[in-house]
Amino acid sequence: MSQRHIHKILIANRGEIASRIISTAKKMGISTVLPVTEDEAGSLPARQADEIFIFDTSNLSDTYLNAQKLIDVAIKHQADAIHPGYGFLSENAEFASAVEHAGLTWIGPAPLSVAQMGNKLEARKIAEKAGVRVTKALSGTIEEILNNQAKLHYPLLIKAAAGGGGKGMKIAQNGSELRSMLEDTSREALNYFGNATVFVEEYIENPRHIEVQVLGDQHGHILHLFERECSIQRRYQKIIEEAPSPFVKPELREKLTSDALKLCKEINYYNAGTVEFLVDDRGNHFFLEMNTRLQVEHPVTEAITGIDLVEEQIKTAMGLPLSFTNADVIMNGHAVETRIYAENALNDFSPEPGTINFIRWPEKRIARTDTFFDSSTEIQPHFDPMLAKITAWGHSREMAIKKLTASLEQTTILGVTTNLPYLREVLKTKAFNSGETTTQFTTLHKEALKRAIHPNGTDKTNLLLAGYLIWVLNFRDQNADNLFSRLGHRRWNGHYNVRFSEETFSLAVTKKMDKTLQWSVNGQPMDEIRLLSFEESGMKFIIRNQEQILSWYSLASGELMLGTGGYTYRLKPGFMLSAKSHLPESNPDAETDIVAPIPGKITSIPGHKGGTVEKGSPIVVLEAMKMENTLSAITGGVIEEILVSLNEQVKAGQLLARIQVPQLVQSHQK
Repeated sequence: MSQRHIHKILIANRGEIASRIISTAKKMGISTVLPVTEDEAGSLPARQADEIFIFDTSNLSDTYLNAQKLIDVAIKHQADAIHPGYGFLSENAEFASAVEHAGLTWIGPAPLSVAQMGNKLEARKIAEKAGVRVTKALSGTIEEILNNQAKLHYPLLIKAAAGGGGKGMKIAQNGSELRSMLEDTSREALNYFGNATVFVEEYIENPRHIEVQVLGDQHGHILHLFERECSIQRRYQKIIEEAPSPFVKPELREKLTSDALKLCKEINYYNAGTVEFLVDDRGNHFFLEMNTRLQVEHPVTEAITGIDLVEEQIKTAMGLPLSFTNADVIMNGHAVETRIYAENALNDFSPEPGTINFIRWPEKRIARTDTFFDSSTEIQPHFDPMLAKITAWGHSREMAIKKLTASLEQTTILGVTTNLPYLREVLKTKAFNSGETTTQFTTLHKEALKRAIHPNGTDKTNLLLAGYLIWVLNFRDQNADNLFSRLGHRRWNGHYNVRFSEETFSLAVTKKMDKTLQWSVNGQPMDEIRLLSFEESGMKFIIRNQEQILSWYSLASGELMLGTGGYTYRLKPGFMLSAKSHLPESNPDAETDIVAPIPGKITSIPGHKGGTVEKGSPIVVLEAMKMENTLSAITGGVIEEILVSLNEQVKAGQLLARIQVPQLVQSHQK
């Protein structure tokens, strides 16, 4: 076949995968175009891309799910290829075909392969034809399935034929549950995938979810890059993946990889793909599905093979042959990946959108972090709540787990609830460390994990109060003549009042010696605190002979955010920001001018030109020294002009906005 050079790629995706693709494209000297919503125009991938296109809406149907729109943007920006990433339209055969019909290169498998594997029933038939074992199943109309259910053994797994990502999947334990579950799944399938067809298969209880990474070129060469285990899941979605599987021995590996390649050869598959299997406790494996795209968990395979899968995808799309064979691919060490989500593990993993005020990722020397933000950002409710993936490699599984655990300890995200504490507790369990990983893991250990991550308790409260006291003393000492005094922090005879968890605590320093504090809470002596360091990135101290690390961030509301163990806690001091303290008393225009009290960055502009405001209405939010300062109107009026833009760096004393006061206007006109 003829080779096609790629000069510019449009990435039909967002988030961390967009950043991942851009990284490899830059390495290959290929330009990138990234379509983004207005909310994400300042995101990390948007800043990394050579060009961006800003959608005029955030509706998915008009953005990342609008095939023609994406193709039009690619043509407008003179891109010659489209990389779909994962999710959205990455496994949409019609989109893949439309890309090729538009004269663009599709960075993925042939549209026919996407269609064949995209329909789960069709994929099962092809797998059987190729000699790959599948579970017993029934398909047809709901009535046909009900009439033939006696041919299968319960429990039964109900699936959408066009489905993926666990959407619509249900487990029927008996015949009385089957009809309603079939109807529910059919309805959900129609909503999610536009196809109401469902089928049922015998459910394998407590299996392992093991998948094989495949890679093929357009010259008939196909190979595997070993297996990954993805058994740790919640709501049928993976949260921890590793390569290789701790369960798979050489004999089983040979069977899994052989079957994966049989399936690929049956459909002349090329580019990257993943063949997924369920493996029972006896080592029997059954075909589950094939994903015709790059997987979220691809970093663990890259870590143990040293192969850049995105680079191979692009080269394959160009028509280049693979430059290596299976004999050249060597498995080196072990890698484990965790997916960090903005979700509440104590509330059935419900998504937790909101504002992230502060983040700290682990050191690059011990872990790889794939993410889409490196500073304060808004987590939108209409996108998947995944924030990042952290992957650690080691010479052994034990070492990889140890490094990953340390990486999660270093990671801090303040502002939204995340699953960080949950992930850390999973990594600590005896079952995980001994390789007892099945798809029922999170169910079997549900209560124990919940108890371990529950944030309440006296020790936790005292730790946070100690952190608050350290923040007060160090922040005040460093900024007594400038920002801190302006914020009006008040001290009452050496006591500091603070509210936490609906309680008010009175803190007092009883003795201070160099970096050692003796203190009390509500008059009760507490364990001595020895401060090790206090920086913008966090504080480190010893209490009860244990080293503690807390991250901190001050909000304009007067609250202090402290982060530890993956949780964000809010402590409300005995003071609030005073709007008047932001304006110089001597300024004759104090009531109409909004002035920056200190240097900083504009992080939000709630006001807009021509808008009517009342006294206390927020106009501009300024971030300085990790503190948000809301600059509000001191009087009612109309915003005459906003003189700054989002993310602009401003100087102390700089005029940011001006308010027109009706009375003043009338007096000038007389």
